[in-house]
Amino acid sequence: MRIRLKLPWLVALLAAPVAADSTADGEGAAFCIAPPYDQLCPDFPQDVPEFSAVFEYMVISAAAQAPFDRHAWQAFVALNWPELEATGTGWRDFPRRDDVMGHAAADHCAAQADTTDVIITEFDQSDGHTLVDRNGNYVLYETRMNPVAAAYIRDNGLNRAAGQGIDVAFPQGRDDAHPASVFLKTAWVILDGPTGDFITANGLIVVPPERSLSGVPLCVTATLGLVGMHIVTKVESGNGDEWIWATFEHRANAPFATDARDINAIYGADLFPDGCLAPPDAVDTHLFFDANGRGPANTPPDGPALWATTAPFAVDNTGAPLEPTQVVHCWDIFGPTQETNARWQAELEGTPLAHYRLVSAQWRGANASPYIEHGELPRFLSNVTMETYIQIDRDGTCLGCHAGATTALGTPSDFTFVLREVPQ
Repeated sequence: MRIRLKLPWLVALLAAPVAADSTADGEGAAFCIAPPYDQLCPDFPQDVPEFSAVFEYMVISAAAQAPFDRHAWQAFVALNWPELEATGTGWRDFPRRDDVMGHAAADHCAAQADTTDVIITEFDQSDGHTLVDRNGNYVLYETRMNPVAAAYIRDNGLNRAAGQGIDVAFPQGRDDAHPASVFLKTAWVILDGPTGDFITANGLIVVPPERSLSGVPLCVTATLGLVGMHIVTKVESGNGDEWIWATFEHRANAPFATDARDINAIYGADLFPDGCLAPPDAVDTHLFFDANGRGPANTPPDGPALWATTAPFAVDNTGAPLEPTQVVHCWDIFGPTQETNARWQAELEGTPLAHYRLVSAQWRGANASPYIEHGELPRFLSNVTMETYIQIDRDGTCLGCHAGATTALGTPSDFTFVLREVPQ
C-alpha cells in the first residue's frame, strides 16, 4: 500500500529531490540521460528517478515539473532520432496497434502497405468527431506501442477477449535492462507544400466503404506532416506506475484564446463561462486557424464526415466540402515549460524537431480530490489536434480519461484503450 504524506498546501509546492547525476545543471536542462549530459543523444529515458511520492501537490511548481518536462523532451528526441542523424531506432520501428491487436482494416490496401511508413485507419478523435485542416482535409491518427508493450500483450493473450481475464499491469521502466512500456499516438496532416518544417512520413490512408462518399473503399497515398504526438510511458519511480503522459504539437498549429487560462488556474465552478474565445488579432500563419474564417472556435464539423475520391477529401454526405475547423488553445503552456521548450528548440535549430513544442507532461502528483479527480498534474491536459473539442470540459485530461480504460471484458486495462476492441 502506498503511503502519501498530507503536507500543507504551501509546503507541497516544494520540489521533489533531484538526483545529482541525472542532469547537467540540476535544473532539468540536460539533453541526454547519460554523460555528456549537454549533448543530444538517442537514449530513451526509462525512468524519472528525481520524483518522490512523499509530496502532495495541489498545483505544479517549476522545480516539480522540470524532471517530467525533461523526460518528455528526451523521449521525443530519442523517438525521432533518425530525423537528426539517420541512425538508430525510432517510433517507425514500433509495432502498430492494428498489427498487435489483429485488426484487419488495411486488407484492401495490402499491396501498398509495404512501401509506406504510416498506415492510417483512424480519422476520429476520442469523442467521435473529426478535425478538418485549412486545406479541407481530415487530420489523421495512428497508434503504436514499443516492443515491450507489444510483447506483454501478445505473451499474455491480451489481443483476444479470451485472454483478458488477468490483472493487466504493463512493465515499468527502471533502466536499459528494465525498459518502460510506451504507447504513442500521432496526428498527421496531408502536405501539399514545403515539408522542411515537419517530421514527415509516406502515408497510406485506408478508407473503408462506410466512410467513403462513393461507398467504395479507398487507398490514398500522400506525404504526411506530423502535427501532434502523445508519448505515454510507464516508469517505476514515485507514481509512475500510473504512467507519464507527454504531449507535443507543431508550434504553428493554433493560437491561444483571449481567455486562455493559466495551467494552475483550475479552481472555479465554470472555468470558461464564455467558451474559449478566438483572438481577433491572430496572425494568419496557423495550420488550424484562419484569421478570416467563420464560426466559433473548437466547434466540430456538421454532418457526416465522409471521404471524397480526390482532395480536398473532407465532405458531407452530399459531397459538399466540410468547413475547416477553427482551433484555439484554451489553456496556456506553463511558463517554465515554455522556457524548457525554448532551450530544446534552440538546441534543435535547423532540424524539423525545432518546430515542435511540449504542451505539458502530465503525472500523478496529488491525491484524488473534487478538483483533481485522479491526482493528475497538470489537472487539465489536451492536444489541440487530438482532443480539440474537450479542452474546456471537466474530463479534458489525458490521464484522467485513461484512468477509466477497460478491456473488452470491462475490467481495468492499465490506462490503455487498445485492449477494448479485440477479435473474439
